[in-house]
Amino acid sequence: MSGFTLPVSGDRTETQPIQFLDTLSFVHVPSDETDRRWSVVEMQLREGHAPPLHVHEHADECIHVIDGTIHVHTEEDKQELTADSSVVLPRGEPHSLHAVTEATIIAADSPGGFDKFVAAVGEPTEERTIPTTPPSEAAIGRVNELASDHDIRIVGPPPVGP
Repeated sequence: MSGFTLPVSGDRTETQPIQFLDTLSFVHVPSDETDRRWSVVEMQLREGHAPPLHVHEHADECIHVIDGTIHVHTEEDKQELTADSSVVLPRGEPHSLHAVTEATIIAADSPGGFDKFVAAVGEPTEERTIPTTPPSEAAIGRVNELASDHDIRIVGPPPVGP
């Protein structure tokens, strides 16, 4: 029987901030607490944040915008999301996003595991401010090195330049 039988919740006051690339991220619901069924990560994005085009091989991803404006890119389309809007991206489909403004999003994936990638690539920080510069070459290197360990495949460059 599954160990995930009771509700799991969390917020940014309960978790260690992580500088993940050029975001300030908080794992609200770790995948370990849901038997890897879900993970939920809050990401505070600097204006200009744009990860490489990538594929989550085995997880569907829901992105909900708390504030700000982002563009969600797929191979065929670009959608603008603003506060209180969401998109669900199916597993196996290339996608990326671009923070048109400073933005806060919730990224939930099923099955869970994105939280583990954020923790593996990112660095714990005591700062609670959004980074103001693009990610370092070392951080980009960690993404490229560790993505496949987390069932993520990098398939192209970011949708926009730094």
